[in-house]
Amino acid sequence: MNVKKIETIFSRVKLILYQRKKTKELCDKLNESPQRKRIYFFCTPTHSNLGDQAQLLCWLRLFNEWYPDYEVVNVPTKFREFSTLRTIHRKLQPEDKLFIHSGYLFFDPHPELPFILDIVRDFYNHQIVILPQTVNIMDDWFQHVTGQIMNSNSNVTLICRDEVSLQKAKTLYSKISFALMPDVVTSLIGDKNFIPESLWNKERKGILFCLRNDMEKFYSDNEIGELKKRFDGVKIDTTDTNINAQPWIWEKRRKELIFKMLSKFAKYQLIITDRYHGTIFSQITNTPVIVLNSADHKLSSGVKWFPQEVFGQNIFYAKSLDEAYSLAINLLNRKGKIIQNLPYFKNMYYNKPIV
Repeated sequence: MNVKKIETIFSRVKLILYQRKKTKELCDKLNESPQRKRIYFFCTPTHSNLGDQAQLLCWLRLFNEWYPDYEVVNVPTKFREFSTLRTIHRKLQPEDKLFIHSGYLFFDPHPELPFILDIVRDFYNHQIVILPQTVNIMDDWFQHVTGQIMNSNSNVTLICRDEVSLQKAKTLYSKISFALMPDVVTSLIGDKNFIPESLWNKERKGILFCLRNDMEKFYSDNEIGELKKRFDGVKIDTTDTNINAQPWIWEKRRKELIFKMLSKFAKYQLIITDRYHGTIFSQITNTPVIVLNSADHKLSSGVKWFPQEVFGQNIFYAKSLDEAYSLAINLLNRKGKIIQNLPYFKNMYYNKPIV
């Protein structure tokens, strides 16, 4: 057996043991007699997507700001037991709050969706807030199943993070309540208490492509490669918002890993991305960004949150790669001029509790 195979087996065993440990810790926590009011925060991420982890970081900061008297209990899908929801039922107090994590969880193959439906079905006598989602249920069977369960609980509020998702959700889930809010990571844009000036106010050079490599990408690798070749003599680098880090690393170093990526974004004159959180990270670091199409509505709808009068000099949506190239040449000619963003989203949407 070679060294690489041994390392893979060791890593898998370590992951299994970690999941067992965290599942037991969660079970023990839920069985305690609560000393404070609680926020039960379901479907919190344990995977290595920086956008999702940044959302978790933001929500925990906001919960601490909005509800200082509450204890937050994270309930990741991977750490639940069969008895988890029943135990929470038994301990649940009238003032406790139930939140479901934000993201792109309302999508046919998403592994979090079955757990969300279990929560909606089980807590029919308590308010449930589903934090800002992209909604893109496509299959007729999934639409029927999710519709039956969601419409059975009038105490659910589904917050959507774009107008297209909101309209789709209203068609499918007519018996619940709705709200519309931008992605929570936008609350970090212009936040000088969180993002020091030293992070973004530095010498910049070249273009960083932040690109996805999954079913949501719109342009092929060859098409993106041809675009890169057109920037003759310009420094070009490529990254993604998915990184390789085990769950126990995120638990201990979430803020550090997010800052590491933000520091990377701040080294460039320009970001070109088909990632929604690539778009947001660019604005946190005051880096101009050109947003490309994705295979769904998430980006084309998401960029509409950024008003032209506030972000018009830092964020641009390209309907084609030719347009992306033209925009990029103009932005590179700024020659290091940095336009600092204001805390628009924090002031407009995240300055007070949702519920």
